[in-house]
Amino acid sequence: MTGEAVRAPKYYTGQRVIIQPVAQERTPGDAAIEPYAGKIATVEDYYYIYSPDRSQVFYIYTVRLTSEDKNELVAHEDELKPVFE
Repeated sequence: MTGEAVRAPKYYTGQRVIIQPVAQERTPGDAAIEPYAGKIATVEDYYYIYSPDRSQVFYIYTVRLTSEDKNELVAHEDELKPVFE
């Protein structure tokens, strides 16, 4: 991807999202986010990483739950859904 533009993130800072863990592959990270499934959060920040061969870009988001506990989580782009208000 040298010299190529990185694709835009799917979500932006301040956007409200719903946490939706991915149903397939199970990793320790999946287990950590699963208790928050269906909860609404706000995107606090995001960054991208390249795949090992640099052929793909993946976005990672820091989100803060809007509920009373205000937990902060890290989620992959496919673990979030937009909130339509």
